[in-house]
Amino acid sequence: MPEDKMIIVYFIPLPLRLDWQGRICWAVQEGYGHKAFDRLLAIPGVKDHFGLAYHNTRGLHQTIDSVPPHAKWQSTFLAFADKPDHKHELHYRNLVDAIRTLLGNPAHAKDIIYKPATVFTDNTYSSHIYNEMWTGHWWHAIQDRLPEGASVVPVIIATDKTQLTRFLASKSAYPVYLTLGYLSVDKILKNELSAREVSARVHHLFHASLCIILDPLKEAGKEGIEVVGGDGLVCMVFPILACYVADYPEQCLVTCTKYGTCPKCRARAEELAEIQMFTHRTQPWTTSIIDNANISTMTNAAFRKKCMLHDVAGGVFEPFWLEFPHCDIHLAITSNVLHQFYQGMFKHMVEWCQELMNEEELDQRLRTLPSYYGVHHFHEGWTSLGQIDGKERKHMARVLLACLVGKVPKGVILAYCTLLDFIYLAQYPTHDDTTLEYMQQALKDFHHHKEVIINLGIRDNLDIPKFHSLQHYLDNIRKFGMTDNYNMEMFERFHIDFCKEGWYVSNGRNEKS
Repeated sequence: MPEDKMIIVYFIPLPLRLDWQGRICWAVQEGYGHKAFDRLLAIPGVKDHFGLAYHNTRGLHQTIDSVPPHAKWQSTFLAFADKPDHKHELHYRNLVDAIRTLLGNPAHAKDIIYKPATVFTDNTYSSHIYNEMWTGHWWHAIQDRLPEGASVVPVIIATDKTQLTRFLASKSAYPVYLTLGYLSVDKILKNELSAREVSARVHHLFHASLCIILDPLKEAGKEGIEVVGGDGLVCMVFPILACYVADYPEQCLVTCTKYGTCPKCRARAEELAEIQMFTHRTQPWTTSIIDNANISTMTNAAFRKKCMLHDVAGGVFEPFWLEFPHCDIHLAITSNVLHQFYQGMFKHMVEWCQELMNEEELDQRLRTLPSYYGVHHFHEGWTSLGQIDGKERKHMARVLLACLVGKVPKGVILAYCTLLDFIYLAQYPTHDDTTLEYMQQALKDFHHHKEVIINLGIRDNLDIPKFHSLQHYLDNIRKFGMTDNYNMEMFERFHIDFCKEGWYVSNGRNEKS
């Protein structure tokens, strides 16, 4: 075998697998203090009985550090020209190395799909099935553009800023998930800067950081890379940015969209409540708006103002996604069940309930609901809840309608019922053309009954971006499969495992210590 095709296998330098899984992982993951673990190893006979290759915590960490990394961490700094001493730190891994690691893991070998497939409900081939991403239209379209024998590697990127500290100190991280990369979250110095200038610098810092982190994907997506799969076979793959998962403010930040409008279509802020298909935003269209504004203006303020006339945020001149092959950033922005449904739309629904009845009555109705298997019983109502996470909002959604019957007008019940129908239909693990028709009908029914919310004086209008986003769910499912493929909920858990727990065991000053 030629040297450039040789497969290099790294072995963990441990005498026994038990030493790694049964002792090292246990010692680190259980979070015991260093001194406590040292005292355990100091007991006569413990080290020899278990055949340990280390005799204290320092030796344990040295053993862990001796394991060859698959994708090494790198660090760099970003700074603005007028404040060169205020540096923004960036930690990241090479994404191509991360992709090689994921595809080369033997544990994943039986689960990795290298080609798309069209699946139907029966032998009449009349109704498509959409579940995994390889059943969606996007993968088929990209596969047709690649050389024969090559495969698509759909890259899903997610960003979500999170707090690291629990109380006073405002320390936060901005992780980028394919593998971990931390965007700089150092506060921008606001001395002598207007609010718009600070916003522009946030845009610039965000796009400059992602440009560095995601840069390896550009060349790899154009030329392809050879990877060794978990089964030991070498294949040519093209990593393509398929989905970008984020909450609404970050969707606007990523796509350079004016806040309050849609990052996927050209619906204006005052048109978001309408049920109609607007012209899609495209990457060339957004780029042309930015370029034209850049050429025809002399100041940053004038540039931003001209971009805003077309509902494009004028925060950056060169977004990070300019040269990504086979990618349109507006198409890559996907639905987000956690933030759009439970932390967005359903949150509004609960707030509107409090306009129709006082909080005490709502709590009383919740307390009197009978207990039922699989349904959470709110013994103290909802007002006693503190910071409500996605799981709690799912429990709340299951009992909301039962609390409204007999108290609110029938039109409100019908509007809420259709929204809840849409929420649950959208989360089906498998869709076909029939279930997508159910979703479309539920959306039409909501728009038929929504005027009751305005007529009761609860709101002046329903031009809410997260409600408008419902119109894009069907298209996202057809292109990328079920919503669970790109739901932010799975990345929220990563905040705990990869950000917060690491921060808590650090010295709180130097994150790398």
